[in-house]
Amino acid sequence: MFRATINCVTSLLRLALAGAVCVVLSPAAFAGVTSSTDQRSFVVEGTTAVGLVRFMNGHALEGDHGHAYASIHPDYQLSMTTHDSGEMCRPALVDVHVDFDLTLPVAADADGMSRNTRSAWNNFAAFARVHENHHKMSYLGCASAFVVQARQQTAPSCDEVSMEVRQMLYDMKRDCEVKQRPFDQSQSRILRNLRLFALARQ
Repeated sequence: MFRATINCVTSLLRLALAGAVCVVLSPAAFAGVTSSTDQRSFVVEGTTAVGLVRFMNGHALEGDHGHAYASIHPDYQLSMTTHDSGEMCRPALVDVHVDFDLTLPVAADADGMSRNTRSAWNNFAAFARVHENHHKMSYLGCASAFVVQARQQTAPSCDEVSMEVRQMLYDMKRDCEVKQRPFDQSQSRILRNLRLFALARQ
């Protein structure tokens, strides 16, 4: 999640274009949480560092946090059933499926780049991939923590339990987005100094 401007690159990577679908079960650490990923490509034209950066700045789309080069966006889908014992209602099942929209930059003509430019581009693309994967794991961690807490809820009626769990999901989504910002801010300083952007400034 890196925000893009004409003269500099700051914070958040987010975009939405077209690509392939990949379905993945989350690791055992995320009990009660599964995920799927709709992977898309932000196709970047250019064969020089200046041209690549200029294209990305000129064609960046509106993401969740403004103009961007790449992104990952989670969509949380709650599955829940309840059990009423007669005196108290509690969740019988709480699972969450997270559907990710992932967009990563892809060079349109990597073969046309010089060895130095191609190396700098590959470095940037790898950085973007690792960055977005960090966010993905963070989102799954948020969902997993929510499942643990939601399964512990009780109330006199099942309607109350359902309302409470759904409010918890809403709060988790909001809080998890806030949680991403410090990481983005720290990564933006690294991004500005990547070789691709350093070459483009020369």
